[in-house]
Amino acid sequence: MKIENFIVLNLIKESRKNKDISSSSIIVITVIAAGIIFFISAVSIMNGYIYGLMKISFEIKSFHVDFQADQSIDYAKRTVTRFMKDDRVLFASIYRESRTLLSANGKTTGVVYFRELPEDIFIKDTGLDKTLKLVDGQKSIALNEIMLSQKTAQKLRCKVGDHIFILALGEKDKSKIKLKRLKISGLFSTGFVELDEQLAYVGTETGKTIFDDFIKYDVYIKLKDYMKSTDFVTSQMMLGITGMSTWEETNYNDLTALRFERNIIAFIVILVIFVAILNILTTIYITVLEKRQDIGILKAVGYPPDKITLIFLLNGIYLGVIGIIIGIFGGLFVMSNLNEIIKFFGDIVNFLNSISYNILSLFVNNIEKPEIIEIFSKDFYLDKIYTEISFSEIVLVSMLTLVFSIIASILPAIKAGNIKPVEVIRNG
Repeated sequence: MKIENFIVLNLIKESRKNKDISSSSIIVITVIAAGIIFFISAVSIMNGYIYGLMKISFEIKSFHVDFQADQSIDYAKRTVTRFMKDDRVLFASIYRESRTLLSANGKTTGVVYFRELPEDIFIKDTGLDKTLKLVDGQKSIALNEIMLSQKTAQKLRCKVGDHIFILALGEKDKSKIKLKRLKISGLFSTGFVELDEQLAYVGTETGKTIFDDFIKYDVYIKLKDYMKSTDFVTSQMMLGITGMSTWEETNYNDLTALRFERNIIAFIVILVIFVAILNILTTIYITVLEKRQDIGILKAVGYPPDKITLIFLLNGIYLGVIGIIIGIFGGLFVMSNLNEIIKFFGDIVNFLNSISYNILSLFVNNIEKPEIIEIFSKDFYLDKIYTEISFSEIVLVSMLTLVFSIIASILPAIKAGNIKPVEVIRNG
């Protein structure tokens, strides 16, 4: 095997002198590396998107487990106490929510998750506290105070210290309507734009003046390991506690769609890699044709055909491995610095636009100044591109690429092993 490796390394080294072989090898390595980088980028972005989206949803919207107590506040509090005694539970709390209309400055907007929480919730629920990033004001939901998202405040053209009106309907009895004037204590952002526009928070004392008893209390639960939420619910059902739902059940449609999209993207990129690896077959065929005389000499001195086949097989494998290594390191670098890279290219585009504007303004009057371009707009969905690198998926695509490289190398390698010295001497 050492001799074959020595011959292959020299073959690769000498190939640089032949433009056809050298160009083909570089193209093969480049395209494989690019395919690996695209795969890592696509899968990491989709994984990060799912993780980022679900992480915010865990803390804000669906929690790890939601228990619809549908009872009085005393029953809900007893339920919280019982859950908190479970070693698997990190935190549990009562809450109520309803759909409401918010109105200020002649503007009106709907809020889906208008929530009543205990006044000290931001001290006790550290996950909620970290996810709700304070933009202005303070995290306070004292009596007659409300916390809004920055997006909602922009829609209503209001700021911290302003007053807004809320119109709340009964959850079961729609004839029960409450109108309440509240002071904005703070503005927040979760990083998830769509969810921001659906959230508002008030304290328990304020909630009592709005909801009375026509909306029942529920309990939300956060576990130490959110991946075990299904096991937790199952164990509670065995104790006779029903009406619980996990974050996976609540977000089932979103999760299914996102995972399907991720798998489709990964499959398409793998097909691209497979097509790129077919170039290995062409490259080794060219190499075999160029090295016919060398192969003939080796066989004439008694070198076995299977060893010659192995040499060219290793040649294809080495091309694949080099492409894989470059692709993995390139992909990891891009994913580790993705937001910075996007910002860098955005700055370059804006710099070029600024220069073009300054030059054109010397010759053209009243030219419109170009707007600042954001390659990734924070108003789109999330506040940044989340990435989650899956090393198991990197290993999988690397192994598939290696297998494809071996398969693509087999036919030309066998052809090299079957070359007869007599034909080489006769035909040159």
